[in-house]
Amino acid sequence: MKPLVKAILIFTILLFLLQFFQNQLVWNRPEIEAGKWYRIITGNLIHSNYPHLFLNLAGLWIAGLLFVDSMNSKTFLLSTIILSLFVGLGLYYFSTDLMKYYGFSGVLYGLFIVGGTSLILQKVYITGFLLYLFIGGKIIWDSLYGASKSSAELIGVPVAVDAHISGAVGAILISLALYLTHYYKKTAKNKL
Repeated sequence: MKPLVKAILIFTILLFLLQFFQNQLVWNRPEIEAGKWYRIITGNLIHSNYPHLFLNLAGLWIAGLLFVDSMNSKTFLLSTIILSLFVGLGLYYFSTDLMKYYGFSGVLYGLFIVGGTSLILQKVYITGFLLYLFIGGKIIWDSLYGASKSSAELIGVPVAVDAHISGAVGAILISLALYLTHYYKKTAKNKL
């Protein structure tokens, strides 16, 4: 089994298990303000209901299949943690009316951008740039016209478009770091 698939399988099991602790881990502004800062990250791992969880897991597995040969498990895990921080903090500081947040979609949007970067670094340019366009276009569409009402009905909570924006911002910064690392490794190799 490829390392990325193994990491996503373990992560899938973790997301199922964490649903049993929904109330203790959900992103909850009053609880965060009371000092439970871990909810900044754990709120990304909790879902409003099982259809919501399955929807995000479907996206995660699609990402895994797309990036199985271009993204390593270390990049996946570090990106997931960093993106969880960006989403949680972005919602805390910029969506001040939001009291609760459920879901992995903000991180997932970011992972698709980081995955697109991984593809581009592997010279799979068309797919990588198409992912950038698709995710960027979806965020712009949802920002201008609102998220799908059917998605909100399915997951039982409003779709938090701000989470997707925060995930994209975090992913752009991670992508810049990946590009710079790739460039410096290539430059150092050429000097030898």
